[in-house]
Amino acid sequence: MRWISYTGCWTHGYATEESRLSVAKIAQFWSTYRRSRLGLVGLTILASFLLVSISAPALTPYDPIRDRDLAEGAALPAWYKVLPQYADLPGTRDFVVNPEIGVGNWELNAQGDVKPISRDPVTLALQSVDGRPGVGTAELTHRFAYQYAPPLSFQINMGLDFVSVIESTYQLELFVINPESEPFLIWDGGPNSRPLEPSRLDLDSKGLPFEYKSKMGLQWYQNVAERIFAKKGLYSLVLRIHAKGVSKDSDFKISLNKAVLHVPGRVHGVLGADHLGSDLFSQLLYGTRVSLLIGVSAAMLSVSIGLAVGLISGYQGGLTDEVSMRMVDVLLVLPGLPMLMILSGLFGRNIWNIIFLLGILSWPGFARVVRAQVLQLKTVSFVEASRAIGSSSHFIIIRHLLPNVLPLAYATIALYIPGAVITEAALSFLALGDPNTSSWGRMFYSANAFGAFQHLAWWWIVPPGIAITLLSLSFVFIGTTLDEVLNPRIRARR
Repeated sequence: MRWISYTGCWTHGYATEESRLSVAKIAQFWSTYRRSRLGLVGLTILASFLLVSISAPALTPYDPIRDRDLAEGAALPAWYKVLPQYADLPGTRDFVVNPEIGVGNWELNAQGDVKPISRDPVTLALQSVDGRPGVGTAELTHRFAYQYAPPLSFQINMGLDFVSVIESTYQLELFVINPESEPFLIWDGGPNSRPLEPSRLDLDSKGLPFEYKSKMGLQWYQNVAERIFAKKGLYSLVLRIHAKGVSKDSDFKISLNKAVLHVPGRVHGVLGADHLGSDLFSQLLYGTRVSLLIGVSAAMLSVSIGLAVGLISGYQGGLTDEVSMRMVDVLLVLPGLPMLMILSGLFGRNIWNIIFLLGILSWPGFARVVRAQVLQLKTVSFVEASRAIGSSSHFIIIRHLLPNVLPLAYATIALYIPGAVITEAALSFLALGDPNTSSWGRMFYSANAFGAFQHLAWWWIVPPGIAITLLSLSFVFIGTTLDEVLNPRIRARR
């Protein structure tokens, strides 16, 4: 029992001493690392990107993939409004009309036999008089102020609830009246004798038929929104309902739900919007996560494979070494990007497939370096002594060789990450990236495919380019500093 107690104390003391040595090594490493300005700059940049990737949901309210139509396609950044020529450009506005009669909502002007039977929600009915079929017209008007430059488009969404349509005909017309009292017919529903299907009006000014444009004096290619909202001032949205009974049993009732006039902004957010109206700033922030995930994961996978192959090949020698090195030779002569393009098309455009492909195609160079290091280490005295006392190959590789090549692996991981980030951006630029994730390369693809380069929309192009450059530089600085700190030959030269 006493021997066990002594052994336990000795083991505990050894573990404590080993932990102290580890702490001392870390402290010594940091003391040497912090002397490098480039290393500190790299850590600072990397810490900034990590902070952005973690706090992206707090920095932007938008989802970079799901949130679309937040503004007009290719909208300018909102801060462009400080420039005089852009001061009047509209941001995204929603003019909401609640389904009730009252100030700020609908104003009712009823003529003939169409009468309101409910004010909230607005419900109108055609009433028969003295046994004869009713006939009448009602106009529902909503006034709103528009004090901006003309928009490029607008949408109107309105719910129409047909309570009853029996032996009646009706016609619905929707107008926008400008400050000069000029009416623009933008929708005509009728004449009908049955309820509209579906009973919801979803109107987009970009899809108006030519007959409406011609009545406005426009050619087919001209913009309806710019014509209607050409002036600043008080506008009116008018829904005209004309109903007529065909017998004494006629019945027509219609109820209105909330209506929304949506004007997409020509300016939006910090970096504007892409061709789908999605927020570019949120794509930039969330792209940090994707680039870090792909870069770090692919580099670690690549270095892990190269480390394993280099250790086993260098120590075992013989046929194992020959087969491994010939495989390395084959992979080294294959063109990297074309291979990635082919394999990405075969395996699918998925972020994990991209990480896997980057990892398995990037390890041969590092495997050669590790093998060369192991060939030198396996002849040194401590390895020979371990072999002489009967240590297994597995023990020698793990206990003696691996710790001596790990410093090289740390530096290589840091230096491989920029290559993985840039390669993923190249694949996404070529439309071979994951379409369900927001990455900096995908921002470049969208910019190239939808005219940002032709129109010099620099806010769409420059920020992801700067982000890729800074993230790559941070790992280059860190990797170079790690190599200087951990490589004894470089330290000896300095």
